[in-house]
Amino acid sequence: MQKEFQESSDLQKVKGKHSEVYLVEKYAIKVFEDKFVYNFLKEVKFLTLLQPFKFVPKIYAVDVRNLKIVMQRVEGVTIAEHFDRDVVEQCLKNCLILDMLGIEKQEMNHPDKHIITSDRVYFIDFERGRFKDRPSNLTQFCVYLRRRGIDVDRELMVEYKKNPNLEVFKKIKSEIVSSFQEE
Repeated sequence: MQKEFQESSDLQKVKGKHSEVYLVEKYAIKVFEDKFVYNFLKEVKFLTLLQPFKFVPKIYAVDVRNLKIVMQRVEGVTIAEHFDRDVVEQCLKNCLILDMLGIEKQEMNHPDKHIITSDRVYFIDFERGRFKDRPSNLTQFCVYLRRRGIDVDRELMVEYKKNPNLEVFKKIKSEIVSSFQEE
């Protein structure tokens, strides 16, 4: 199967830390190195759990024997290239969902390569994800926003970290969204 993709003129190959991703037509085929079977299993688990929320690539097939995931190819640009109020607001909502599900993505304080924007905002690369009693996706993303010049009240972040809830989330979101000037 891999040989067929390599013969295609549309094939692009991207080398990651634990895998190679083959991009062809509407598919991204992520193939993990044998020594990263645990990362493969985590990626499959979290992408599968998050399918109903539509902010992760759609899974078409999983080949456990060959550590291969065939998923939707997400076309777009990174959050670093398309940083605006709507993108940030959707990222905040996605972080809240992850936090409420008890999933920590582990990449939200430096998401430049892990958030792709197109017709919607996609979070990719869940191979480092884990279940955690108090995940910190939202607070990590707020740290990223602070580095980008968006002021986020530290006390609100601490309050959310101690007791993640919708009321504090709404305060954080309101503060962040209001910091963007109307375009």
